[in-house]
Amino acid sequence: MSSISALARKDVKSVYRDRFMVMLVFYTWILALAARVAVPLLGIPDLGLYLAPTIPPMGAMILGTLMGFALIEEREQGTWLLLRVLPVSGTAVFGYLAATATGLSFLVGLVALWIYGYPVANWPLLLMMLIVSSLAAPLVMLILGAFAANKIEGMALSKFVSATGMLPAILFIAPLPWQALVFWCPWYWIYVGLLQAFAAEPERLAALYWPGFPAWPPVVVPLVLCGAAMSWLVRAYTHRAG
Repeated sequence: MSSISALARKDVKSVYRDRFMVMLVFYTWILALAARVAVPLLGIPDLGLYLAPTIPPMGAMILGTLMGFALIEEREQGTWLLLRVLPVSGTAVFGYLAATATGLSFLVGLVALWIYGYPVANWPLLLMMLIVSSLAAPLVMLILGAFAANKIEGMALSKFVSATGMLPAILFIAPLPWQALVFWCPWYWIYVGLLQAFAAEPERLAALYWPGFPAWPPVVVPLVLCGAAMSWLVRAYTHRAG
């Protein structure tokens, strides 16, 4: 426990020294506030409902990207190898990183939704989906850490990962059989689950090719997808870091 506490203190000091990282933590809240002001002015029916599920994953991707760059830096500087002298296993270190990323993402997403201010129809489902969407942070972190050789590659890879966040737009353009093409993507299920938590009246989803899933697939499927992916990515990062 003392070793994990030492890692936590090191990370807090690193974030505090890097003002850019601190600014990005607030970036999601700034965007949520901007959306709250702009959406009513646009006058597009139910635009506020359709945008609400995009806010928590956005914060998770930003935090995951920040922590992913930290993993890249630790591998480049050989810091990861130095962690082997600590009386803590690699599994515990990755568990700490995943828990930290998930917890921070949950808090950022919850505050962002409060700032956005759209009414919630199903709070238990919303909280479950916030936890699920927060897993995007450690997932993105590990993708960058495992596959980017340096920060330049990390920047390019982060843009690609962010682009996959647009895949839930298939709900607006393709019926259910075609939506099966993106069932592998956690963002799709996260969007569907969060939309279910916000949509008090199903008829308000008429503009979508709404799949009509029950509540459990958007909770369970991304948990399985993220868990399996993170397990493999941990091994990939450890192998690459030596």
